[in-house]
Parts: sequence; structure tokens; C-alpha cells
Amino acid sequence: MNAASTNEAHWLAIVLPRLATDRLIRSGRTPEAQPLAVYAKEANAFLLTGVDAHASALGLRVGMSLADARAIHPRLAVAEAEPQEDARTLDHIAAWCGRFTPVVVVDAPDGLFLDITGCAHLFGGEDALRDQVVARLSAQGFAARAALAPTPGAAWALARYATLPLPALSSLPIEALRLDDEAASLLRRLGFKTIGQIAAAPRSSFTARAGERAMQRLDQALGRAREALCPRRPAPPVFALVRFLEPLFSVEAILEATATLCVDASEKLDLRGAGARRCGLHLFGVDGCDRVIEIGASRPERDVKTLMRLFREKLTSTAENLNAEFGIEAARLDITALERIEGVNQALVAENETQVSAEKIAAIVDVLGARLGPRRVMAPMLRDAHAPERAGGWRAAPLPPCEGGAGEGRESVPRRPLTLFSPAQTIDAIATVPDGPPIRFRWRRVLREVTRAEGPERICGDWLRSGALTRDYYRVEDAQGRRYWLYREGLYGEDAAPRWFVHGLFA
Repeated sequence: MNAASTNEAHWLAIVLPRLATDRLIRSGRTPEAQPLAVYAKEANAFLLTGVDAHASALGLRVGMSLADARAIHPRLAVAEAEPQEDARTLDHIAAWCGRFTPVVVVDAPDGLFLDITGCAHLFGGEDALRDQVVARLSAQGFAARAALAPTPGAAWALARYATLPLPALSSLPIEALRLDDEAASLLRRLGFKTIGQIAAAPRSSFTARAGERAMQRLDQALGRAREALCPRRPAPPVFALVRFLEPLFSVEAILEATATLCVDASEKLDLRGAGARRCGLHLFGVDGCDRVIEIGASRPERDVKTLMRLFREKLTSTAENLNAEFGIEAARLDITALERIEGVNQALVAENETQVSAEKIAAIVDVLGARLGPRRVMAPMLRDAHAPERAGGWRAAPLPPCEGGAGEGRESVPRRPLTLFSPAQTIDAIATVPDGPPIRFRWRRVLREVTRAEGPERICGDWLRSGALTRDYYRVEDAQGRRYWLYREGLYGEDAAPRWFVHGLFA
């Protein structure tokens, strides 16, 4: 079977056979018009790990010793291998490939896998996409080969070992199964030279003699077994991709393209019965750079107008930072987080428009977050802390509402006040009994008579903090109907005399 000719091809494998030398030539650190080789120390010997096209034409090859290479061509330009720089360059190329598909897998040290399912039609078909990738990489100074196949293993084999016209997978050498040198040597000693010979061998006896690894690689290449690949970035559950015939330069044109992407993504979300919580708009420039515009929603959202309002706010505020002087050639909308939208019962009578609904609050929060930044719109939250002054805090607003809290007591009386003083304010209090509630107290130079009191609510001192004293809290009401939250710090009979504080006010 010719794996590249099937209509089910969804994987594109790319190999960059001269990545190390191409990187050096692009950087301008090597002399011109001289063959170039890269070497590294292996097994106490300096061996070539990469050669450019000129050196390859002279007969130099990877794995040759540096001494032999210089004997063949004394004017050979050499450089020590830099694996970390090569890996960084490969990662940059993988990021550039994001304009073709969101699922890009780095196959170190010199390869990539692209899942082009649902993307090829934007580029004129799978063959046109493959040719465009190779041509554009070549224009950037990287020699590249690419092949299409239904599985990553088959695409890898064809990209590295096939020659035009593309042969059948079974005629390729056994090294095309991505075997290590030891496993490949064992198979050759057993008389196997091609993938077809391995496929025709009795499975049980072959597995017993050659191990399960070769058979697993064969099954993966033929699609009999699934292969787990780790993308460079987590694949978004929903995405939409568009490619432009002419580069876009203005924010208005980018917004028009974003609206098209939002419509496409909204249809896919509707099929899932879900809404977007976080979105990322990737703008791919002609200069090879990727600009990312991210928005967040307080609740699952798939309404196109709502999403566009957020993107318009974000793009308007960041227009001067896009730096798209060469134009935007493609755009992709990733729904990176989504939630299911539950059905809402519609009322027969419309609600009063003057009432503030949760939807309106969420819309305001989303717009402010897009305009000012997600970290600048805050909402109150509760923490699990027994000390009241440490039980409250702030969080980024586009998050699910916190649950729990102080709750309500009998007759819907709040157990915690809405207003807390930080720090608590000292008062002078008089109680009928030492451990009882106050009957009057002086606060801010005014003497207040207590008519009703409820408590105490005892909160022990934090045993992790030395010197923390026990508190007895009381909810009291004065003669004018004002309600306070008071506490006595310390117990009678201890070394220090107890002190009274007002910690909060009830509405």
C-alpha cells in the first residue's frame, strides 16, 4: 500500500536533515563558499553530527570522524555542535507551523509532526499544504522534506526514507520503523531488510526472537495500534482557522476576520452544548511572528456579539503593540477552556430592566477585564481562616463565585458584618459579670448603651502564632438601633487584663 496516496492522510511529518548547519549559515557565523560540518565528542572521538549540502557533495557524511573529514577536504569549516540552540531553533519552527494547524508535535532532534485534520482545505488540499510548508522553510534557509500519511509512523518513514516517486511503505528499509541501532542490527542479522518482510513474518515467532518493540512500531505505522504524541502546546478542544489571500494591516480588517472565526467556533460550541470561558486569537504575521490576543468570560459564552465585544475592546487597547507592519497572513481562534451551558427556563413575563442580573454583571466584568487586564478587575472572596480579619480577600473577577461564607443565623440575622475594621478599634466597655456581654461601651468619645446582645462566639488564638489570645465575639445593638460586632480579647484570670474592641458594623 502506498501510504502517501491514500485519501485518509491527516498527518504531515517534516524532517530538517541539515538543521544544525542551516542554523549556523543563517546566523552568518560561518565563512561563505566553504563546506561546513558540525562535530561533537562521542566515545572519546570527534564525530560529525551534521553537514551542509556542499560538504555532503564532497562525500562527507554524518558519523564520520573529524580527522577523516579534514583529510578529505582540508579547507572544511567546522563548528562544535550546540544541541540546545538546535532544539530552540526547532521549537521556533514548530511555533511558526502553528499557522497551519494548532496541533504541532516536536520530534527531536530534527523533525516535526503536524495533525492537519480539518485544515488542509484552507491551503488547497493536503499536497498543496505540504508543498507550501517545504517551500517556505526553504525560503527561510532550512532544507526540509515532508510526507503525508494516515499515521505519524508512516509519515515519518516516508519523509526520511522515501524518494520520488513515493514507494509503498513495505519497500522501505527496517530503519524506517523508528528503531534504535541495536534493534535494527538485530533484525538485519535475522535476515530482515524491509518493512514488508517484517509484516509477512509469523507474528508469534518474530516477537519472541526480535522483541515486541519492532512489532509495536509496525502496528503504529500501519494504523493497527494507536500512538500517543505530546503536542508542543495542548490541543484546544475547539478551534477555527482562516487564511487570507492578501495580508491584513488594519485593526478593522482583523476584527472582520475575527468575527468569521467567532461564527465558526460558535457553531462548533453549539454542537457540544458548551460555551467558551477562555479564548486565544493567534495572528500569524508575514514576518513569521505570532501575536496572541487572549480574553476570558465570567460564564460560558458562545454568543458571537458578546465574544466580538471582548475582542474589540482588547484589540483596540493593544492595537499599537501588534506591530503588524508586514501584515497578518493567517489567524486562528482557540477555545482553550469551555464549559457546558445548562438550559435556562424563560419567564412568561419579562423581568424589570432596572434590575441588575448576573448576566449583566458578568458582561460588565468581561468588558472591564478585556480593557484593563484580567488581573485588575477584582472580586471579594472568602478564605478558610478562623481569624475574621484573615477570612476575606480578593481574587480575579472572571472566576466562578465562591461558595460558603459566614452564613446566616436564626431569623436570617447575619453572623458576620459586612463592614470590618482593619485593625479593630479599641473601646472601653463595662459588663455586669466578667465573662458576660457589655452593658455599655465608649467608642469614638461617645457612650453607647447596649439594649440587646447575643453571644459569645469564642475564637481561640492561633496556636501557630505565639501570643495570640482567645476572643469572645458579641453581636450587640444600642439604644438608637445601631448594631456592632464587639469582642473581648483575653480571658479573666490570665496575666494581662482583657481588652475590648469593635471589629465591625452590621448594616
